[in-house]
Amino acid sequence: MNKIVLLFSLFFGIGRFVIAQDAPIIIKPYGYLNYEIIYDSYRSEDTRDGELYFFPRKPVFDSNGKDINKNSKLNMLTVQSRFGFNISGHEILGAKTSGKLEADFFGTRQDLVRMLRLRLAFINLTWEDTELMLGHNFHPTFVLDCFPNTLTFAAAVPFNPLNRSPQIRLTKNLTNIVSASLSFLMHGYHSSAGPSDQQRNSGLPDSQFQLRINPKNFLVGITAGYKFLSPRETTTTGNITKKRVGSYNLQGFTKINTNPFTVKAQVIYGENLSNFIMIGGYGARGTDNENSPFDWNSDYDFTNIKTLSLWTDLQTNTLPWQFGLFAGYTENLGSSDPFLTIPGSSLLRFTDLHSLFRISPRVVYIVKNLSFGFEYSWYNAIYADSFNEFYKPVTFLDPAINHHLLLSSKYTF
Repeated sequence: MNKIVLLFSLFFGIGRFVIAQDAPIIIKPYGYLNYEIIYDSYRSEDTRDGELYFFPRKPVFDSNGKDINKNSKLNMLTVQSRFGFNISGHEILGAKTSGKLEADFFGTRQDLVRMLRLRLAFINLTWEDTELMLGHNFHPTFVLDCFPNTLTFAAAVPFNPLNRSPQIRLTKNLTNIVSASLSFLMHGYHSSAGPSDQQRNSGLPDSQFQLRINPKNFLVGITAGYKFLSPRETTTTGNITKKRVGSYNLQGFTKINTNPFTVKAQVIYGENLSNFIMIGGYGARGTDNENSPFDWNSDYDFTNIKTLSLWTDLQTNTLPWQFGLFAGYTENLGSSDPFLTIPGSSLLRFTDLHSLFRISPRVVYIVKNLSFGFEYSWYNAIYADSFNEFYKPVTFLDPAINHHLLLSSKYTF
């Protein structure tokens, strides 16, 4: 036991010595501890024991015509608690260098909940008017200075895009208030619906361009991107196929910041937004009927599901009490071409929804680095009962309504 203590002492002692001799490298730890009580009045689609919440489930009726999902749920969780390190140091190649390493206990899927997960790990090189970022960071569509401040985890997914991916991003300040960035990304655990290696197999990155105008107390920006997927390497008859499916995303965002309050808003429209944990996916392009049966053995093409999502968020900037209100809407718009679901595949995410609406008032009480919060969310999910040939919902079920209540306490360090 004494030998183990000695080894740890030597290790950390040498580490401090190296940093001190090679100054100026500064490592600043940060993080928070978070405790939540979560209640749902209606059984819902979620993961990580309910921490990552999506929307109410599709109604399912028993033999007496009663909806079996009209049952409540309660849980207590701490899994989003996290820690990280901000690192800054030498000037290299004429640039200031910095980095970030962050982890939490959220896991990367339900069966790994409460396991350590890498959230962020990236390097920044910053020149006078240019920045190069390399590593695992938020997707450009998750705008770090313009996302919802909801207490419910994941910043209002599936209305707001959520994605962190390995990437390279170059940002250029064109003027004092205008900047542009170009990013190339490979999706990690936030991947599109379908085979896990379909983006790698395409041989092409997710490419994103963003333009921002950011004068004092105001922000407006646009994002445009395109990605490719290769769902399969051979046809069902074993012949090689090189067919890819491409999809685009378009986004606009704005923020107005005043002393009394901050207002944010965003709209996103695109094809196969499933990599953002939003409504989306793809299928085979074509029709299948008695007069013209679809040839599933052929080297067929693909078509995407289109999605529209928009939200707004209002928050006061007062202390110790802060009040906020979020509202969001998203809809399945179907595809541009005749659409067929591919048998035996899992290429769709949330596409049995026609639309989803959420409104969430919240209140937070802040005392130094400790806060207590309450948020009430009303979810209205309308599911499709039938689709047309473009996979656009045409008849609908009665709304599934959930009352989602969250009590939280957060200790930040």
